[in-house]
Amino acid sequence: MIPDLFGARPRALRRFMMKATDHGEAPGLMPGWKTTEGAYFVCPRCDHDAGWLFNLTPSEIRRGLPCPACNPTEVKQ
Repeated sequence: MIPDLFGARPRALRRFMMKATDHGEAPGLMPGWKTTEGAYFVCPRCDHDAGWLFNLTPSEIRRGLPCPACNPTEVKQ
């Protein structure tokens, strides 16, 4: 076995995702939007209510968005 010359790799911090509770479309495109699809997002961990967010891809809606309340904004070392 070859020894690791650089040490163990640091793991990325866990991201907590908000889940879509409702899905819909905006009545029209706003300037700069590429899509009218959107969803109503709520965090199941802290109950942060982000409300309706639009201009999202279908995969972003299915996967969810990072919760701004649960995820740290700066990297702790």
